Formats: sequence, structure tokens, C-alpha cells
Amino acid sequence: MLPSILKKSDTRYQGDLNWESYLIQVGDFAETIDRDFLSSICLEHFDRFNRCFPEFDINKHRVERVSFTAEQIYSEVRYDDNKPLDFWYFQVDDYLNGTSSLTYPPLEYCLKNRTWSFSPVAIDHAFGCELGGCRLGHPYHLIEGTHRVSFINRLLELNIIDASSTHEMLIIRP
Repeated sequence: MLPSILKKSDTRYQGDLNWESYLIQVGDFAETIDRDFLSSICLEHFDRFNRCFPEFDINKHRVERVSFTAEQIYSEVRYDDNKPLDFWYFQVDDYLNGTSSLTYPPLEYCLKNRTWSFSPVAIDHAFGCELGGCRLGHPYHLIEGTHRVSFINRLLELNIIDASSTHEMLIIRP
């Protein structure tokens, strides 16, 4: 499980100055844990992560930044119950068709830059099971980043990005 020092208080860390306060509070963890992991897992999904992976040990296990091609993401990264990540496609389609009134910065970033603004987090299926996970996708289970991965998958299907384009992800490893 993630140590409680990494959990965000509901009201304390809103905005950039409070991000710096958070990094000071977590001490050495701020130097050893990828910042995208801290912000997307520890600040946003702390309790869910600990429920899903109770055997995870931040001092023993690694969080690595790796590059996947769009084709690898499309064919190898899945969500709960091995679901493909296609459930946010409508947001891409609506935006491209001009029928969306939604202003959603992660979507706009993906469309403009053909990648995401920060890395989604995934885990190898077998290792996730060892850490207590169930109903996981395989071969990689997406822990955080359903919107961003759905957006990239849809851009690939629409031939807006090339299958060989690379995108950084965070992978939890033994």
C-alpha cells in the first residue's frame, strides 16, 4: 500500500503553490517517485490504488517511464475486466465534428500535440495480480488515464496519428 504521507488532503493542495507544499511534506518521496505518479495516483486516486493493489510497496517496487507505440497501447493496454479503452471516443468525435460544447484541456492537448500532456499509469497483468489486483486488463492494466488512452486510441483509429508514434507511460514493475 502507498504510505499515508502520500495521501492528499481534500482541501490542502489546490494549485501550484500547494503542489510545492505537498512535495515538501512528502520529503524524500518527492525525489524518488515520478511526479506524474505522485499527481495522478497519490493525489487523485490514493484510496482506489490501495484498495486495488494492497501488496504494493513503494520502497520495493518500481515506477518506470517507458515508451509505447500507439499500436501497442491500442492492442495491449486494457481496463477493468479487460475492457478496451474506447469509452471516451465520443468526446474526440464530437470535438472533431464541431458538435462539442465541452472545453476539456486533456482532449485539446491530445488533438493539438498528438500525444498526452502527462503519462497514464499501468501495470503488467501478472504483477498486478501478485499485488492483490483482480478483474485486471491484460497484458497491461491501465490504472489511471482512461480519457487520455481512449483519446490516443481513437486518434489511431481515425489515422490522425501513426501506429508507430510513441507515447510515454508509467509502468509499475517488481
